[in-house]
Amino acid sequence: MNSNRVFKVEQLNQMTRLMNEMECKLAVLDALDRDETAEDCMDLHDQLSTMTHSLHRLTGAVKRARDVCGVDAEYTALFGEAA
Repeated sequence: MNSNRVFKVEQLNQMTRLMNEMECKLAVLDALDRDETAEDCMDLHDQLSTMTHSLHRLTGAVKRARDVCGVDAEYTALFGEAA
């Protein structure tokens, strides 16, 4: 694997970890926004919907980029199962 490809894979892996963190943060924020005991209940509904949709699209793009770079195929070749 050439060094440029290694750097691409490293960046994609870091992006995947960040998106996983964002997904968790969005879930917490969504739960807080749905708290019916709070006076500001559902005030972020539209924004959370947009963020969730955007994150889903970004996640798909990063997954496709990982496929192009062969990230999961190489992992499977080395360890016998997908990450």
